[in-house]
Amino acid sequence: MAEHEDWTAGDDAQLRRAMATLRRDVEAVPLPDVRFVRARGRARRRHRFLGLTAAAAAAVVVAGTVGYAAWGPSSTRTPLTPASSARTATTTPPSTTTTTPADTLDQPGALPLVGEWASSLGLTGSVLLTPVKGFGPVECLQSEPGTKVQQEEVTRAPEMQGGQVRFRIGAGQDATTAADGVASDIAGCRLAPGYKVTPASSGTGQRVYSYTAGDAGSGWWAVVAGKHDVVVLQVNQNDRPKSGFTLTQVQELVSTAQKRLARYGTGTKGTASTTSSPTFTGPKAVDQQMTVVGPSPVPSWKLFVAASQWKSSALTGGAATTAGPGAMEGSTAVASCETDQQQAGVGGRVGVVSVRVGTSSTGYIGRQRVQLDESSGPDAQQAYVDARLAEAKALFGKGCSTGNGTVRSTAGPTAGTWRLDTVSTDGTPTLSEWVGVTAQRTSGAVSTVVITKASDPAQGFAELDRLLNLARQK
Repeated sequence: MAEHEDWTAGDDAQLRRAMATLRRDVEAVPLPDVRFVRARGRARRRHRFLGLTAAAAAAVVVAGTVGYAAWGPSSTRTPLTPASSARTATTTPPSTTTTTPADTLDQPGALPLVGEWASSLGLTGSVLLTPVKGFGPVECLQSEPGTKVQQEEVTRAPEMQGGQVRFRIGAGQDATTAADGVASDIAGCRLAPGYKVTPASSGTGQRVYSYTAGDAGSGWWAVVAGKHDVVVLQVNQNDRPKSGFTLTQVQELVSTAQKRLARYGTGTKGTASTTSSPTFTGPKAVDQQMTVVGPSPVPSWKLFVAASQWKSSALTGGAATTAGPGAMEGSTAVASCETDQQQAGVGGRVGVVSVRVGTSSTGYIGRQRVQLDESSGPDAQQAYVDARLAEAKALFGKGCSTGNGTVRSTAGPTAGTWRLDTVSTDGTPTLSEWVGVTAQRTSGAVSTVVITKASDPAQGFAELDRLLNLARQK
């Protein structure tokens, strides 16, 4: 840098020209309309509220029973662990999904699952579905007929943000009429100068719109009517003037939403509140009071498989099993590839029971974690369960790297089960675990069962299935 005595008149003139050029460039760009600035500010605040740990600049899709939750311009967010939280939203650990809707329609839920989002929109990599507690507002809608009973965020960092909200239409109301009102609000929406909504397609019970919003990005709207529900879906790409998703992809997601409303919507036989209890085969679960470790308040011990029922010839060589204190040190991570940081954002109650043979610290053979969402509505609880199952598939289905080696994943013969083999950097096997995740009979409850030691390793998956069946009865 030149000393003061070296500064010349030529240097002074060059600096003045640069400042004048900068001033002209600034004055040439008009300030945005104040209404647009305010709209973007509200959207950003809602993003921070709804997605405490979602992904940075993700794409949110909002599905609503008679409404939708619009999430506007991009916000910076860090990945959310299973929350609900989530989860969400929680939020909820990333979930890479290759499952197609045809594979997942048997899983209950009135809104599309995270795997169906991924399959329909062709998403790869880290996809997260996070249920939202304390439902957020729905932009564009002049009114929200009915009762909002479910709201979720779907994110894939960093390309998109998305989410879904569902409204239930009460007795004496017509879902088709309510959907018409929502569609009219969306079609006429003008959040800010440059915000333009264009009809893309329509059919029985559904309408799709594309939209552009200038520097606020672009995306899609979809309104789906069921028997007593209306779902509104939104897909946002806040950094693109034109959406990278096609009408065909959005229509596939809409088709899935229609099928789910027909099967699990209000007033259908598949509705969580009207379905009968499942019939279980095999060993019957018993209750056994045990110490549950975790942040207070922990789930009831009645939700856990009795420690005595872990005993078997294949798993323990016939030796008796008891619940032990374990060495949790406050952690709720129970399997390889899980971390305390990843678990920190999981909403609801969480607790762990460790099982061992004998009283030695080396006698532990496994553990069970129960995550419980106690939302008031069964649909929100089901969304929490769906998010946990999707997160497990993403986390355990692909394995992971550790500081000392690699965790290799092998899918089990039944859905939701894996064998995780940890191999050190020199190729030496150091740990094998059988991991299974399942929903439980109690609404909003999910169990993760981990076997770390088996007398007959060849029977590891069979023993895991036996324990998961006991967990489902709780």
